[in-house]
Amino acid sequence: MQNKNNGKKAIIIGGGAAGMAVATGLIRHSDYSVTVFSADSQTAYSQCGMPFAIGGKIKDLGSLILRDKEFFEGMGIDLRLGKKVDGIDLEERFIRCEGKNHHFDKLVIATGSRPKIPENINGTSLKNVFTLRTLYDAIRIEKALEDASNVVIIGGGAIGAELAVATAGRNIVTTLINRSSSILAHNIDPDMAEPVREHLESLGVKVITGYVPRSINGNGSVESVTVDSTDFPADVVIISTGVEPENELASAAGIDIGETGGIIVNEYLNPSVKGEYDPDIYCGGECVELCDLISGKAMLGQIAGSARRMAGTITANLSSGPATFGPVLNPWIAVIGEIQVGSTGSTSKEAIENGIRIVTGISTGSTRAEYYPGGSRLYIKLIFSDRYLIGAQVVGGEGVKERIDALTLAIKKRTTADELASIETCYAPPVAMLIDPVSFAAKGALKKMRK
Repeated sequence: MQNKNNGKKAIIIGGGAAGMAVATGLIRHSDYSVTVFSADSQTAYSQCGMPFAIGGKIKDLGSLILRDKEFFEGMGIDLRLGKKVDGIDLEERFIRCEGKNHHFDKLVIATGSRPKIPENINGTSLKNVFTLRTLYDAIRIEKALEDASNVVIIGGGAIGAELAVATAGRNIVTTLINRSSSILAHNIDPDMAEPVREHLESLGVKVITGYVPRSINGNGSVESVTVDSTDFPADVVIISTGVEPENELASAAGIDIGETGGIIVNEYLNPSVKGEYDPDIYCGGECVELCDLISGKAMLGQIAGSARRMAGTITANLSSGPATFGPVLNPWIAVIGEIQVGSTGSTSKEAIENGIRIVTGISTGSTRAEYYPGGSRLYIKLIFSDRYLIGAQVVGGEGVKERIDALTLAIKKRTTADELASIETCYAPPVAMLIDPVSFAAKGALKKMRK
């Protein structure tokens, strides 16, 4: 399908979830000609699926490629992979790539993020020390693991924990090191992280918390990692210490960058340029600074769901509009071995740091009737402020996503502890307890409030 246009040109920088969703949306719903520049050699693949492919849950890494270049070109998109944009001229309205200028009427910046590399750890440039961000990274890691006996993963967030499961499942001695006192510290509280840690250890992963590695050691290729005074053997090291917005290009063009490192945008996702919002430019995805619904403070929305929703807002504003993108809760879920972990809204730590007084309620239940086979333990924590739900965390073998989705809506609807304590829920032994543990967690919070 070739897009007809009236000479209006839209250029998109970035071929990830946000960039390609805008590109296909514009082809289908507007008369722009669309060109996408991406420094990556592939597009339209699942980054979230890479740890599971490395662990053998998915047949191979090639299965993660959802659409090939020819598919997008067949739609009429001029897709330029492996092309790094060198600069943006906002006054003359062009981008520069490989010495050539490309004019645009509308520009979308969706440059994503890049891995954070700890500056205080020596040896990060040794052979077989990796980060996992692109499909090419995953291919290199997969190759290195073929001959590996020992793997050290630095960083106990979701990706680090998923990778630890993957490598332990390949019968590789796996050590997971995290600087915080608990794993998944950005998403859940320490008490909720404990069953996840226990599960990782049951799979053979050695979990070390509260330490930053002193050094990565080796002569050319990595041989060990030093933690405190102990050396852990390592044929492969994977650094998974988070990501930061890829915004040098935007900053050099004069676009304002916020305190989080993300691009400052308005509700229409137009970027701020020297304090004024440019109506012909849009920004979306992990490079953008968003607003936290609970605290009202700036935050980074580094999840695929937010990127796709931002792409929808940008597409609407360029084709039909106007559309706005409001504050977010960033509902999140990870699958770590046989455990599902989810959260939404504020954690206890974040609330306290923002001066929000909270009351919490915790319950433990089962994902099915106690007598029905196949169920697993379910841990639920609800966080309230002034009786309103502001955060939730769920850990269990199943049923986590559905509860997090419902509790996200409950936060947005300003649901109270009283309402959740008396919530109506459906019941059948293969899928639920007679009374959902969410209700018990709310009742526990109410008891604290009455005291």
